[in-house]
Amino acid sequence: MANAQSLTRDEERRLFSTIRKFKDLEAQRDLNWMLFMRHTARRVQTVHLLDIDEAAAALERGYMDIASHKQKGGKQGNARGLNKSQEIYLVEPAKRALSELLRIRRQMIKRLGIESPSSALILSRRGQRMSIRSYQHRMTHWCNVAGIVKATPHWLRHTWAHRRLQNATTGEAIRQVQEVLGHQHLTTTQVYTKPSRDDLISAMQEAAQ
Repeated sequence: MANAQSLTRDEERRLFSTIRKFKDLEAQRDLNWMLFMRHTARRVQTVHLLDIDEAAAALERGYMDIASHKQKGGKQGNARGLNKSQEIYLVEPAKRALSELLRIRRQMIKRLGIESPSSALILSRRGQRMSIRSYQHRMTHWCNVAGIVKATPHWLRHTWAHRRLQNATTGEAIRQVQEVLGHQHLTTTQVYTKPSRDDLISAMQEAAQ
């Protein structure tokens, strides 16, 4: 990974505050899958594959079990994938986002009048599992509306990692980030120790004083 791009604190605030101004179901859906990704550091592939039974179980337990085949490089019934399952603790913002996604899904199904809906947690306007390309398209759309740098959904994962390290008070944070992100090698995680754009902005502001 050459460069782990992430949102600055101001960009993150502007993005979410902008989407909150829109009350349609699609906007609410987009806001909450973004918040869920931001607070769980999941990849878009994983979120795209989430089903309603997994979401309901996660809310009940406070943890989400991510099956091996829903992880990067993992395949169902494959030995490689068996080593990639994860259990992710849900902080309160992640729980709220997950609960909202279930509510929004129910409303979308009711609006569409679908009798046998997909098991997917996050649905497209047509009531089907939202494609990965659609996640990318919606992220670009909202970045444009918010007037911020063009970002991809993966930036939300990077943003979580950078915030954790920026707020760290002990040297154990890098190992914690490695575990949450599911990196096999610490060298992969160490890319997040490079100064973020927030860090560089702070440095320039301090130098100007």
